[in-house]
Amino acid sequence: MSEILCPTGDTPTPTATITPELLQRFDVAGPRYTSYPTADRFVEAFGATEYAQAARQRAEGALAGGRPALSVYVHIPFCESVCYYCACNKVVTRDHARASEYLDALEHEMALHVAALGAVHSVSQLHLGGGTPTFLSDDELDRLMGALRRNFRVVPGAELSIEVDPRTVSRERLAHLAKLGFNRLSFGVQDFDEQVQRAVHRVQPFESVKALVEAAREIGFESINVDLIYGLPMQTPVSFQRTVTQVNALRPDRIALYAYAHLPQRFKPQRRISTADIPPPPDRVAML
Repeated sequence: MSEILCPTGDTPTPTATITPELLQRFDVAGPRYTSYPTADRFVEAFGATEYAQAARQRAEGALAGGRPALSVYVHIPFCESVCYYCACNKVVTRDHARASEYLDALEHEMALHVAALGAVHSVSQLHLGGGTPTFLSDDELDRLMGALRRNFRVVPGAELSIEVDPRTVSRERLAHLAKLGFNRLSFGVQDFDEQVQRAVHRVQPFESVKALVEAAREIGFESINVDLIYGLPMQTPVSFQRTVTQVNALRPDRIALYAYAHLPQRFKPQRRISTADIPPPPDRVAML
């Protein structure tokens, strides 16, 4: 049995008791809140006309000095191999030639956005996510960042972040990212337990990640994030505690912790995960 303390200002703090019955009652899929706007905000009712109106309002506000700088997200969907837990929009391929065609489409999309906004807009935050952004070669990343800087004004001190797959980057690759202006890194770790890693088809030893984190510090990245997922197959409270201890030893500036949502009917890779291997709700709560 677990307890959660719920602060309520000056009144005495009540205690909410988590019982097995409560866990069973609320053991249902819910929003993950991993993006803003959340996925359920993207509806067919918001079409080209509504976007044009929103862009026009944004442009008018920016010209009047009443709008803050933009935050830009760029999605790179490609992955060389599939992680079984993944519910992201992705394209699994080892054909790196596909990236060039995708960059053509991205540049066209940027031009459309700039035309709709009607002016060169400042950007204070830029994030490259995926998929695997580091699927792109150094030259392709140069091309992408060049296009972004031509279409938007990246303000001094802007936060430029990128997600990296520890299995596919080197110290030299990190140095090139820094040269391009990236100052924040997000390492996709998820779990360090070897049994869990095999179960989700993402094997990456702790020592390899440690070497990359240390290299990133030496290169001068301002912020390092580590992603973790709880509720993965083969995880236990004990094994996950070991992972947390190892992550703490890396001393990241930020840890993003996500709950695994098992929806094999929607996400085909998750069908390779046995439901019997997923930790039950009491264990998931214990991991927290």
